[in-house]
Amino acid sequence: MASCISYHDQFFYVSNQRFSSLIDGALEVGQKAAEGETERAYVSGLRHRSDTFYPGYDFAIERELPARDERKFWARVFFDLAHLIFLRQIGNQEGTFWQSSAVGDAYLLGRMITRSVQEEEQAWHPKTMAGVEADAFQQKGISVKL
Repeated sequence: MASCISYHDQFFYVSNQRFSSLIDGALEVGQKAAEGETERAYVSGLRHRSDTFYPGYDFAIERELPARDERKFWARVFFDLAHLIFLRQIGNQEGTFWQSSAVGDAYLLGRMITRSVQEEEQAWHPKTMAGVEADAFQQKGISVKL
């Protein structure tokens, strides 16, 4: 049995352990990233709802995250979770076998949530840790050594 993560007609399955890890990681990243009462309430709300998640749970984005501003927050959080797993700053560091697929799952969930926002606000994209890093890199300019 696996858990399903979906947005309308798009979906992917993850093991129940991975689903639990994604939610736990998002709650950890979200707690640290939350700016203000509203975002802390998003974290609290998901933490409370996660108590009702069970093996084989169907996490339908449109049902679990109905408010656009909340989806904006969680899109950023799941992209940041993927980035932090890649940097080996979150998760079990005793082995690396799990990291590439976990990065992919967190990134895909972030992308699906982003799509749900972009259906209402087409040009929106989350300001992620990786995006901030990329902007800083681009600001330096390209250094060519001959």
